[in-house]
Amino acid sequence: MSAGGQLVSPWGEVWGHDHRFRFSDIGRDDKAILAFRDPVSRFLSGYFSRRRKGAPRYLIEWTAAERRSFEWFPTPQELADALAEPAGELRERAEFAMESIRHLNRPMTFWTGKPSYLRKHLDQVVYVARQETLDEDWEKLKELLDLPREQMLPHDEITAHRTTYDGDREISEKGVEALREWYADDYELIEIGEELRAGRAPARPSRLERIRQTLRS
Repeated sequence: MSAGGQLVSPWGEVWGHDHRFRFSDIGRDDKAILAFRDPVSRFLSGYFSRRRKGAPRYLIEWTAAERRSFEWFPTPQELADALAEPAGELRERAEFAMESIRHLNRPMTFWTGKPSYLRKHLDQVVYVARQETLDEDWEKLKELLDLPREQMLPHDEITAHRTTYDGDREISEKGVEALREWYADDYELIEIGEELRAGRAPARPSRLERIRQTLRS
C-alpha cells in the first residue's frame, strides 16, 4: 500500500536510507531490513569498484593511500595473499591497503554494529536478505511488507551499480582464509542472518500493534 507516495507496510511506512545510516540509528519502535553479502565476494567487488574509481556510475578519485595500495597490489589476489603473511613488510602493506581502500575498509559491522549488538536487537529485524539471492528475497519482501507486486528492483547495470570484473576473481586458499579471518565479525553476521532466514524472523505484528503504531505516527 502507499500513502501520499510513501510505501506503507504492516510495520508502518517504509524508508530507504543511504550509506551514512546505521542500524543503531533506528528508533526503538522501528524495524529494519538488513542485507548481507559473503565477505570474500564483497572484497572482490569492492576492490574492482575502487580500482575503476567507481565507474561507470561514479567517478571518485583515489586517495593518496588508495593509489599507493593499488601500486603495491595491482590484483586482489596479491593483496589477499599478502594478508595471509604472518608478519613482515608485505603483511604491513596489506593491512595498510585493507584499511585504506574504500569499501574494503568498512566491514558490514560498520552498519550493523558488532554481532553481539545485532543479537541484542534481533526483535527489530524483520528480514535479512542476501545479495546472492536478492531477486528471490525481493519477491519475499514484497509479500512480507504488502508492497505492490509491480514494484521492481533496478536492472539497469549502471543504476543497479553492478560490479564488472576486469580481472581474475580467483583467490588462493590461503588468501580466502586470511580474508575470512580479517572479516571474522562479518562472517558471524552471516551466521546470524542465516539463522533468521531459516525461520526465526520476528512474526508479523498483530492488528492491535499496527493500530498502536499508526497512533504513534
